Amino acid sequence: MVTCSLKGGAGERRSNSGASSSSGVLDASHYLNGQAEAMCRLDDGKKCNGANSNPLDESVPMELCPTIYPVCNLKLNHHDHPETVSVTLYIKNITKEFLKVEFEEKSVSVTFRTTDPGFLKHYPSFVADEDFMQWKIETRGIIVPEKCSYRLKPTNLELKLIKAVSSKWESLEASVDSSPSTRTVQKETWISLAPSTTSKRSSSPSKNSDEDEETNPFSPSSPCASNPVVLTKAGYTGLGNLGNTCYMNAVLQALANTTPLKNYFLDKKFQADINRENPLGFGGSLAIAFAIILRQLWSGQRDSIEPSHLKALLANRASQFSGYAQHDAQEFMAFLLDGLHEDLNRVKTKPLTTPVESNGRPDHVVADEAWKVYKMRNDSVIDDLFQGQFKSTLVCPACQNISVTFDPFLYLALPLPPSKSCFTVTIYFIGDDDLPETETTGKAVKVSLWLDPNQRVEQLKEELKRACEGRFRYSNSEIEVVQARDGLIRRWLVNAAPLSSLQNATYSETLLLAFETMPSIVPLVHIAVIQRVMVPLDQHSHCSCCKKESESLKRCLKCFSVAYCDKNCQRSHWNAVHRTTCRYKPDIIAQPFVISLPPSLLTYQKLYRTMLYYSRFSVEVGCPSANNSCNQDMDSSSSSMSSFSSTSPSRSESQEGSDMDGLQQSKADDHPLFFIKPIDSQGQGIEKKKRLEDLGDTPLDFDADESPVFLSLDWRNDERSLNRCCVTVKSPSDYDDLSRADLTADDSPANQRRLTLHHCLQQFMQSEVLSKEEAWYCPKCKEHREATKQMSLWRLPEILTIQLKRFSFRNLLWRDKIDQKVHFPVEQLDLSPYLSSISEHGATYDLYAVVNHYGGILYGHYTCFARCPPPTSDNSQKDVVGWRCMDDRNVRDLSEDGIVTCAAYLLLYRRRHGPAAAAISPGRLNYSDPEEID
Repeated sequence: MVTCSLKGGAGERRSNSGASSSSGVLDASHYLNGQAEAMCRLDDGKKCNGANSNPLDESVPMELCPTIYPVCNLKLNHHDHPETVSVTLYIKNITKEFLKVEFEEKSVSVTFRTTDPGFLKHYPSFVADEDFMQWKIETRGIIVPEKCSYRLKPTNLELKLIKAVSSKWESLEASVDSSPSTRTVQKETWISLAPSTTSKRSSSPSKNSDEDEETNPFSPSSPCASNPVVLTKAGYTGLGNLGNTCYMNAVLQALANTTPLKNYFLDKKFQADINRENPLGFGGSLAIAFAIILRQLWSGQRDSIEPSHLKALLANRASQFSGYAQHDAQEFMAFLLDGLHEDLNRVKTKPLTTPVESNGRPDHVVADEAWKVYKMRNDSVIDDLFQGQFKSTLVCPACQNISVTFDPFLYLALPLPPSKSCFTVTIYFIGDDDLPETETTGKAVKVSLWLDPNQRVEQLKEELKRACEGRFRYSNSEIEVVQARDGLIRRWLVNAAPLSSLQNATYSETLLLAFETMPSIVPLVHIAVIQRVMVPLDQHSHCSCCKKESESLKRCLKCFSVAYCDKNCQRSHWNAVHRTTCRYKPDIIAQPFVISLPPSLLTYQKLYRTMLYYSRFSVEVGCPSANNSCNQDMDSSSSSMSSFSSTSPSRSESQEGSDMDGLQQSKADDHPLFFIKPIDSQGQGIEKKKRLEDLGDTPLDFDADESPVFLSLDWRNDERSLNRCCVTVKSPSDYDDLSRADLTADDSPANQRRLTLHHCLQQFMQSEVLSKEEAWYCPKCKEHREATKQMSLWRLPEILTIQLKRFSFRNLLWRDKIDQKVHFPVEQLDLSPYLSSISEHGATYDLYAVVNHYGGILYGHYTCFARCPPPTSDNSQKDVVGWRCMDDRNVRDLSEDGIVTCAAYLLLYRRRHGPAAAAISPGRLNYSDPEEID
């Protein structure tokens, strides 16, 4: 034996039997004297060759000997050459004063101390200043101890073994007999990261190098094979979060519970399928790393592991997974399965293929041909388990040409039917005082509609027409919709406006008003009418100057916005405050409305009668007499205000107040109730725009191109006018409420509706019109067309992965996540209603894994619910476990009642086999009521 050590090194006395203690920790029988032993110094990283060693010092008492901990699992790498073997032990911060390397003809041992906290955390009982660690193996062949050497580096220890006979070793470590009596060395429990060469498998009954290659390399704290210690039950091992890697952990746990995939890797069947020449793959390293993780997860020896090596492999190939940012679990799963597919692709040389066209042939012929073409380039266990086939049908809107294609799919992305919102609209029908009313026409009604916020105002109008059928004056009437608030029209809604913009209105008092218009045979002039009063309707209760409460206050006759208890208060307030702010401004009241008339019919009298007709829905107007209460109130107010006429400032003729003087000169037969005046959209008068005059049968000077035109309806409620009126605003509750007789469950709010997975499937199967950006090139028209597209399922996979599209991206700024609960079956999901073919293998699935996402669009956390059911009806399989919640390192049991949550994002189903899964011939797609399907 040749020993190479550093100054102060320590060793151990091996017993004749070579067995370790029952605790897994070896107690040394002596302590080596560093000065009494022949040493080979290592200075400045130079190589140290072996030298003859002196006898051990037997004089050290037993109780002073250190404890030597055997390192059973160690991350290392080796390169086999005909003459030598280079071994690299990945151990950081080895203390060079306490390093001892022993080379024998059939074994190598390394005794050391390290200060690496990441390594020492796996040995909680290790005393850094007293104990040692030892790694030892029995080599596969004979080495020459005198020629062997090593080199110590800050991050690793390199060993160079010189072979006695030039040959290629199949593995670094010798095969171990499985019988307990002959097992004297530790079984190799690591896997080489270097590309291995193809070698002939040994016919020995013991485990060969190929089997050893699949064992776990990375966990220094795993127990030795000679002393197995089960730390947890199989299937309850968690995955450590490396930093925002919960998306990766959840996907790995879901795939680890995919029984056929798990058995494929744990039974080492994948070794025969590794494709090292595929430039699209990882040279087999990803498949090996995935196999290591599966073995660790199902070994029952660790409560948690860290998949750092697999993440590093993916990050080297895909830059988006480098670092520790958050990612989408579905994107990671698709990339991982694609990488495994390329690593295990049985097709070594991919032939050139061309797309398969239908050309009027039967669907099953085209589908089988497309599947065979796909399998010519892709054939792996991933395809066998996860790959399905879509049927896509495109119809040209111009020539009605039909194109049918069949495409493979790895997962099924299902949109969530959008939640419906309630839109309450007050709709006014065409009429004026000259037109008679019937039981169904001439009334304003309220209609409440439950609609998808992603729809447009055009769909809202269509629903209004259906809800108010029979109430319109014309069979082909049009509808104009506006948003109103505070008596003004805030927004004129075009057909393309999304309903979501109405739903997100800032003010709760915003109203939706709809108005019937004549059929658009000729251009129409749309007039927005704002109702105003000449004198404010509200009464003052406190003096604007002294703030005293009084019932006999007298208002300013110019602006009507202030009131005083006597002349002294009026004079004081006028000089100090009111002089600079006294401006007349008509008061806006009630609801606005819209009138649409052709320019040829837009005369003053027609406009006046139409205004009077629409105004009655929101105000009550009366002409006071000497005996009614309204007249008495106005007279008392008039007597109060008249006393200020001498002290109030005079008004200019150019101001709006001069219009009130004109009221006294009007005749009773000329516009007895209101004036009409051009205004702006905010209800304010326009300079140099006068009141409209009655031109008889001559149409008013309005052009349809100027729509909308804003006009004011100014009620003459000033008692100084000879033809004054009394105005009262009606409450909105006075409107009739139109109840839909055909209101069904589908029109109810979505948060009160039970949304199921079948609703999502039905939404996915609905036909859609392609956008201009996605226009399809019609081979018959020779042009790009916005064709109608419909998707359906043709071939179902063994493992069906469903993604619930909870993340919506409306534009660059508007992003959202849908947290609505989707009820999905845990057992017996029947997909036969959505198949456009006859499935030979059945269309019934059972759920076995769910990937959940908690949080919002820019943040969140992933967990996994999974179970590992038996592949057959045999429930005695040892690794069959029930539902568990896997939250990174934490794994706990879970009741089946807690599987369906609002956080479900990815659903993994496995096809059910047997008589219960007999396929149903669909004949044609059956989109029946999803509630009945459930």
